[in-house]
Amino acid sequence: MNRIDIKDVKKKVGEAKGFLFDFDGTLVNLDKLNVDSFALVLKDMFGLEFTKDDFMTYISGMGARNGLIEYLGIKGIKEFSPEEVNHQFYVHKKRFIEEQIDSEIYLLPGIKEFLEYEGNKNKRKVIITSSREEHVKRMLTHYKVFKYFEKVFDRYSVVRGKPAPEGFLKGIEYLGLKVDECVAFEDSFYGLQSAKGAGLLTVGIMNRGWNDDFVYQLSDFVIDDYRKLIL
Repeated sequence: MNRIDIKDVKKKVGEAKGFLFDFDGTLVNLDKLNVDSFALVLKDMFGLEFTKDDFMTYISGMGARNGLIEYLGIKGIKEFSPEEVNHQFYVHKKRFIEEQIDSEIYLLPGIKEFLEYEGNKNKRKVIITSSREEHVKRMLTHYKVFKYFEKVFDRYSVVRGKPAPEGFLKGIEYLGLKVDECVAFEDSFYGLQSAKGAGLLTVGIMNRGWNDDFVYQLSDFVIDDYRKLIL
């Protein structure tokens, strides 16, 4: 159940001066591609069968390094290079993006209309993500929406990634706004914790089959289509 009435959420979104968006699962759906990329790498390097549940538990919403250390540690693998695993992951991910950008990858429902809506055009918008800026720019440019965002805070922009609130706090500071003048849009367990930790009103993006079990618990309001927030 949502904690806030739809009318109140629309009012708060309408009055907000700044929006802070996650990327994967919030603007563009990349979850399956990320799982497939990690599965290939971990199968090739360690002979492991990496699953969707593993991805949601250890990786989704935060930088992969700490998650990989925990996951591989549980599997009894202590000696490895997180940098090399990440490098191989991005090799596969880049290839999948080029191959699947018009088939398996897509914008979340209603996001383009939400960004293009007249009432939102003058609101300032930034992206807070654990993905690399190059991938964010590549995909959002392909879908002709990158122009709506002022800045991307990626994994290299912070010392402590999600679930720590550092990324969102840096975004608020960059915008020069007060916390209550901003709204965060997130979908992942760690991302929602990060946004709430920064004190933000948080709209959770429902991705059925991926975050059903926690999105209502960690969000102030949940949507499955951005058009529901257009006044």
